[in-house]
Amino acid sequence: MKKIIFVIMAMLVCITGCATVDKGTRDAIRCISFSPDGKKILFDRRNVGRASMIHVYDLETGDLSAYQSPKGETWGHARYSFDGKHIVFIAMPLIGHKEDPANWQIAVMDPDGKNVRKITNTTGLKIYPSFSHSGGKIIFARADVIRTSGGTPAADYDVYEVDVETGRETRLTHFKFFQMSNPYYFPDDKTFVFWGESPFAYPAIPNSDRNPAVMKKINKELQSKYKYNSIYVMQANEKELKPYLVMPEYQKKFKDYVAVSESSRLPSLNADGSVLIFMSIGYKPDGSADWDQLYQYSADGNHRCITHLYKATIWSQAVSPKGELVAIVYGELTKNKIVLYQVKDGTSREITLPDQPSRIINRNE
Repeated sequence: MKKIIFVIMAMLVCITGCATVDKGTRDAIRCISFSPDGKKILFDRRNVGRASMIHVYDLETGDLSAYQSPKGETWGHARYSFDGKHIVFIAMPLIGHKEDPANWQIAVMDPDGKNVRKITNTTGLKIYPSFSHSGGKIIFARADVIRTSGGTPAADYDVYEVDVETGRETRLTHFKFFQMSNPYYFPDDKTFVFWGESPFAYPAIPNSDRNPAVMKKINKELQSKYKYNSIYVMQANEKELKPYLVMPEYQKKFKDYVAVSESSRLPSLNADGSVLIFMSIGYKPDGSADWDQLYQYSADGNHRCITHLYKATIWSQAVSPKGELVAIVYGELTKNKIVLYQVKDGTSREITLPDQPSRIINRNE
């Protein structure tokens, strides 16, 4: 059991990895995503001696640009709208040199860095925003408990959406997950997919969040039935949890831990919802398993492995709008690589980033 915990903790670090990394790191990259035409990627990056910034890399020209946040604030978690006219991101206020997680806010700007506007003005850690297909809403994960100790900054996560014009926030799930991944809308802008781990509440049982014994029993039952498969496809206010996919059972012992292939997590979706990519321990047709790999979901259960990584932690991933490419960030905690994989055949190419951006897009803002 202790060895299996190693795997779970790696998953938790991966989920919180988009948060700004401490100063002094070598090259930390998180929160990768594509532009609507698939020609650029957005990501958070912090180099030695440089503050964390939202970067834009042109896949055709190799040009690297960045956005400069105002004094007293850090920006991150950026994604384009589906029409490419706006970028949503998280504005993180600073107290001294540290972020104030209780007051992270969702903001939008134009791709040229102009017309910056904060959409929310509420407490609670907000992360992983993305636009609805109509552009009128933003879906995101929100934690209502800020933790003062432990390896994760917050807990009690649920899926929320916010109206872009009015700033009105609506809670879509009520499970108080310990951790959560990026939620994404399907094209109907009602159905969404996400990964959520260890709920502290269960709406089908009233007041379950006030009874730890009840929630302990529920979580034990969920794990017994579904193991570590916790990808959900839902609409607002559903009351029960049933994973969207369940990987086959297999365990393989390594020197430092046990690989548990009965796990599916970190889903990402292309623009029309036809390509769903998720992460699992490397289950193979011959029944073996190795390290974290990405798979293309198939309704018949024959999920196809795309990546071929060895002893690598995947920190962030995204599918291109047409579903042709997967961009992943992997490597050590503070020394990361970006690799593009072809979904069709698994061929890949590594992106070599310049040490610093050639220009600051919003220099005059």
